[in-house]
Amino acid sequence: MEVKEHKMEVKILEHGKDKLRFEVYGADHPLMGLLAKKLSSSKTVEFATYSVPHPLLEGFVVTVKAADPEKEVKKAFAEMKGDASEIAMAFKKAK
Repeated sequence: MEVKEHKMEVKILEHGKDKLRFEVYGADHPLMGLLAKKLSSSKTVEFATYSVPHPLLEGFVVTVKAADPEKEVKKAFAEMKGDASEIAMAFKKAK
């Protein structure tokens, strides 16, 4: 099985004290849905969502409202990475 490298780009649209909006290029619905779910599960995140782009456009816009939204996004990505590592290890053991 071949695994292709996937490059993503992020563009910050708004970076306020309690709100962060950024656009993600090269991602898909499942990844953005997982990010929104991880963010929303945090007790310190007031609001987290992503918008679906027009079919002819690429970027998803993620909006996070929290006391420290940048910290929350970094925490969510770290959790997602940890989840992926756990799944990879379980898959390796299943061989």
